[in-house]
Amino acid sequence: MKKFLVIYFSIIALHLCNAQLLSLQPVDIYVAPLNFSKETVKQNKIKSIVLDIVDKPDGAIIVDKDASQGYGFDTNGRLTNYYYTILNQVQTQEIDVPALKKHGRIIRPATTKTISKYINDTINITVFYDSLSRIISKRVKMGDYYDAYYYEYNTYGQIRKELHFRETNISENKNEFKMGVQKILSTETFEYTTLTPTQIKKQCFNDEGREYKKAIINYDEKGNKISEDYDFIVSWMRQDNTFQYDSDGRLQEKKFSSNESGELNERITFQYNPNGVLLEEKRFKNDDLTFEVSYLYDEAFNLIKSKVSRDHKNASIGIVKYKYLFY
Repeated sequence: MKKFLVIYFSIIALHLCNAQLLSLQPVDIYVAPLNFSKETVKQNKIKSIVLDIVDKPDGAIIVDKDASQGYGFDTNGRLTNYYYTILNQVQTQEIDVPALKKHGRIIRPATTKTISKYINDTINITVFYDSLSRIISKRVKMGDYYDAYYYEYNTYGQIRKELHFRETNISENKNEFKMGVQKILSTETFEYTTLTPTQIKKQCFNDEGREYKKAIINYDEKGNKISEDYDFIVSWMRQDNTFQYDSDGRLQEKKFSSNESGELNERITFQYNPNGVLLEEKRFKNDDLTFEVSYLYDEAFNLIKSKVSRDHKNASIGIVKYKYLFY
């Protein structure tokens, strides 16, 4: 397995691309596990990206569970829809394997073998924007219901309210949405106070208008977020995020710590080629290396061709292939 990874790392080092498809900058609204550069998507006229995911446990053959993710974009490079699969159940079936004969002689007797069929559920997310390209809502389809989130902004472009609804769709066309029953689940409002030109205080209020957590958010002189420290008002819980950049504004390291269920410290480091294209990630949990991720690029389009991740805890390699559709 080590030799396998070394080969991939060597190939990747040869690809000095000019575009950076993945965006590593911290976001205020989480939509999908991957964020893509709007400029790169628009420049390359990408309509959709599908990720095919398989696992290769150490000492075993590749396991294909039909896992996938899909990202759809508009002509402005904005993410408009995203889906991912969740393993629902595994069905096993025993099949007959006939005897193997050679020159009229049986060299392997008939037998049976067990095969597995993986049944997945698909979760779909749709994203909507205002005229300023700000996310104003996202709708998550889970079974017969939708979890919908709506966002409002203040005059400075900061999120001032998030509303969470449970919704139903009464349209007979499964490809369109027509509002049925809408039930509000929660409301969260936010207030901001500028402490210094590079420091903001953020207060978070629940449905009853009570402050339940607050944060101090710091930026560097270039406007990059470098830290956000959250404290919960009525408990001892805290959450801290820190971000470290190089001189060109590329994210080099991201840290997260929390004491919600014991002391947790996570860290991700990023390595780039001389042209600023992401080559490698290393992920740590409480100082233990858990994942090593490397990227292979297509020279013709300067886009990611595949991703290889080494899962140290589960002793396996994940292989992700990127498939593109263009406008």
